[in-house]
Amino acid sequence: MLEEYSVADVLLSDGRYRPPSTRVARYQIIIASTLGLFALMVFSLLRIKYPKIYVANLNHTNFNYLHSSSRRHLPKIPAKSLFGWIPIVYKINESQVLEHAGLDAVVFLGFFKMCIKILTVCLIFAIVVISPIRYKFTGRLDQDYPDDDDDNNGTTIKMIKRIILLGTEIPTEGEGATYKAYLWTYTIFTYVFTLVTAYFLFSQTNKIINMRQKYLGGQNSITDRTVKVSGIPAFLRDEVTLTRHIEGLGIGEIDSVLIVREWQNLNKLCKLRNRVLRKLEQYWIEYFHQNGIMNKSQILSASFQPQPTATLGLENGYRDEEGGEDATPTSSNEEDRQSQASTLMDQISEIIEDANHPSLGLVDEAVSRPKINKGLFGIFGAKVDAINYYAEQLEVIDKEIVRARTREYPATSTAFLTMKSVAQAQMLAQAVLDPKVNHLITSLAPAPHDIRWDNLCLTRKERNTRIFTVTMAIGLVSILMIYPVRFLASFLNIKSISKIWPSLGNALRKSKWATTLITGLLPTYVFTIFNIIIPFFYVWISGKQGFTSHSDEELASVAKNFFYIFVNLFLVFTTFGTASLSDTTKIAYELAQSLRDLSLFYVDFIILQGLGIFPFKLLLLGNLIRFPIESLFWCKTPRDYLALYKPPVFNFGLQLPQPILIFIITLVYSVMSSKILSAGLIYFIIGYFVSKYQLLYACVHPPHSTGKVWPLAFRRIILGLLIFQLTMAGALALQEAFTCATFLAPLPILTLYFLWNFQYQYIPLSMFIALRAIENQEVSPDNDLENNGGDNNNKTLDERRELNTKYEYPNLVRDLDGPLIAIDGQDVLTINKDGQTVRKFQDFSEWYS
Repeated sequence: MLEEYSVADVLLSDGRYRPPSTRVARYQIIIASTLGLFALMVFSLLRIKYPKIYVANLNHTNFNYLHSSSRRHLPKIPAKSLFGWIPIVYKINESQVLEHAGLDAVVFLGFFKMCIKILTVCLIFAIVVISPIRYKFTGRLDQDYPDDDDDNNGTTIKMIKRIILLGTEIPTEGEGATYKAYLWTYTIFTYVFTLVTAYFLFSQTNKIINMRQKYLGGQNSITDRTVKVSGIPAFLRDEVTLTRHIEGLGIGEIDSVLIVREWQNLNKLCKLRNRVLRKLEQYWIEYFHQNGIMNKSQILSASFQPQPTATLGLENGYRDEEGGEDATPTSSNEEDRQSQASTLMDQISEIIEDANHPSLGLVDEAVSRPKINKGLFGIFGAKVDAINYYAEQLEVIDKEIVRARTREYPATSTAFLTMKSVAQAQMLAQAVLDPKVNHLITSLAPAPHDIRWDNLCLTRKERNTRIFTVTMAIGLVSILMIYPVRFLASFLNIKSISKIWPSLGNALRKSKWATTLITGLLPTYVFTIFNIIIPFFYVWISGKQGFTSHSDEELASVAKNFFYIFVNLFLVFTTFGTASLSDTTKIAYELAQSLRDLSLFYVDFIILQGLGIFPFKLLLLGNLIRFPIESLFWCKTPRDYLALYKPPVFNFGLQLPQPILIFIITLVYSVMSSKILSAGLIYFIIGYFVSKYQLLYACVHPPHSTGKVWPLAFRRIILGLLIFQLTMAGALALQEAFTCATFLAPLPILTLYFLWNFQYQYIPLSMFIALRAIENQEVSPDNDLENNGGDNNNKTLDERRELNTKYEYPNLVRDLDGPLIAIDGQDVLTINKDGQTVRKFQDFSEWYS
């Protein structure tokens, strides 16, 4: 039981209150480890019991989903082994990640690997050199508060330290010149850690660029040959005129042109059609259920029949049934399943086609058909047959869509030009085509599946309005969030708590347990909650800003979320934690003190994130919670269940900003605290493994940015280096080691040179493909339409994704199928406007791409 203690036990000589001791870190390790082990065990059990939720390509809908079909040849994971997935994931190398998850996944995981290398080197230096030197001169291993020896086990720790240092006596901090002498170690290792970080940073950059050039240079997909042109003047907004103008510049030959038009009205019609179609499908399923023809689970069962591995080409041996099996089914079982599904489809078809009236389905008076009220909210008005009502609405909408597709729409200033070769597209994308500002601006086109067509059709005025509105909203939220963060920072020490809540402050002075809980553990958990909730807002609002591609939207969300957590949850949190703004002469001193006093808070925070929170990400809690809720209350049709089983998306905007911030925090404290270095290293090791599993087996990453997230990470690490150097200079100056601090002056200049060098030498290779890297390939114009299975095995992930795709507005070409009432593999059963069933092959990837 923790004993009580008095004010004198926690009051420092300068009147400040000592923050919680290292015992908090031990409590945090215990709590976080318990949470992490619990999450790991639960995940391992749920993965076996519900593989359809935790394997991105298990059932045939996920298997054929555009962004998860590449997972079919991943190394086999034992279906019934509790922890058998761990060594399998560990052994997967970088080339396999590139093949199955794409370049973006390699870049993301490469960031974690780079951080592990940097922190490992820094930790070795800290343990072998910095901490022993600091201890020899100060009697402390780390320069933070509280002291390393301030807990009940201080005597034992001191004995261990003496053994490590061969019996050296523990000095005091008041030894004058000898105490200051060791500060040269800070200067030296600020240089060392800066150079170590820069070395691995540029090494990883070169690796990514070489991989990117080789990977993209060997492709010849439609995306690699297409350029987006914006700022097209009015007299060029015609396919023929634009083609002649561009080809007249002598850059290359154009294969096809798509000028984006103002298709908003057509888009509204299609959205209305989707709502009506879903209603119609709901009432068809309700109709079957009411008449005992089939219950909902039978109607939908064809979607979830166990799929044989031989048919699906799976190597991992999963079967789409609870518990899963690791063995390939026998041919007789396969035939039974196919026969069962076919019988189901045939039964439904016969029931409908044998009806008395083809347009009404079953019209026997004894047959119960769903009814609705035509009036407001479905409550008022006359009762009508629901199926007939929505079928008639669907027919009217379809006729209107057919007419709308033939209309001429005003052209926008954006177009997609597909060139004959990749080299021509690369040259065109980097060329300055027009002497006028904002005219004929070229850039590499996003992949067809990556385009946000709704936003692309917006006029310039509409897009600018969205940008302005979102920017204002982000600024307002960022300002408002300062207040809860400042309030949270007040709970870091008893002195701040006493100002806003005197009775609580008095109670905390009397209880170690309460002090540990309130000032040591509580802030880290509240801080974590902020980090989990707020980023979703920035991802959501980025989607409203009008970006023309999902990849641009994702990169913007990375930038927004990092700005939020860096400013609000790092700078503001640190500033208001201990800084007194009433006396401007003490601001620098208080800020330096706050960084030192907050060191154990950040230890606790990083431990919680690494040991406790990262394993919980394996559970995909959002998907796990959504699954039973939607299956009970939302999923009423086969189409709903297809959406339910869509793999969760791995969003860089949610997953990347916090690791960058934690790396910066670890770097800032690298010279002063080996505890934070150790916690940061553990964080990135666990984070790398969890992210690797999710990117390969559990989630998909639809955006197609070809590794362009790396420049964002690079620039923010450079920012971290600058903060690290300024922090070290301030810490040295406040200890009156002015000469040591002065010798750090060249470091920010050197760091800015690193940034300049990256911007001018590396950015072009991070955005474009060098002409020498492009392989000479004889490609026919119909290359993207070929669909040869043997050739597909040699294609990259991006080429397989973009097979049979072209740049065209989906709502102009999408089939206007009737209500979907049953699924068998990739065959779907729909009802046309005449009441007849139609069985056809359906590529489900186009529904959710």
